Amino acid sequence: MRKKIFVILSVILIMSMSMSMGSFAQTTQTSQEMSDLARWSYTNSVSQNFSINSSGTAKMTVSVTGYKGTTTKIKVVIDLLKYSGGTWKKVKTYMDTFNTWYGAKEHTYSGLDKGYTYRMKCTYTVYNGSNYEYFILYSNQDSY
Repeated sequence: MRKKIFVILSVILIMSMSMSMGSFAQTTQTSQEMSDLARWSYTNSVSQNFSINSSGTAKMTVSVTGYKGTTTKIKVVIDLLKYSGGTWKKVKTYMDTFNTWYGAKEHTYSGLDKGYTYRMKCTYTVYNGSNYEYFILYSNQDSY
């Protein structure tokens, strides 16, 4: 019984210590939108869109809003991914930095290979001075 209580208390202690690390937060989401942005200190909202038109051009749009007076910089890395051979392979990478509390960007990539499925992986880093939050979101999949 004592061992069980010790294990439970140890788990609670470890969880509370990891939650108190406010200068670095990381998560990976598999949906297009984050389910609970209320837990983020520097990020207010994120939206992204991915589509492929009939001529094989991918359109990738991201928008990030922090908090005015709190968020100081936003970095976004967009990876265009192609599903081939059972894995997702990087086709193109775009990097954008916004030295303010919000940012939006659209990128297009022409010449996709026909017969494949594509998606985008977005890595967001939202800063307050030297502190930051870091998370990854994947878009919907689209085929060409």
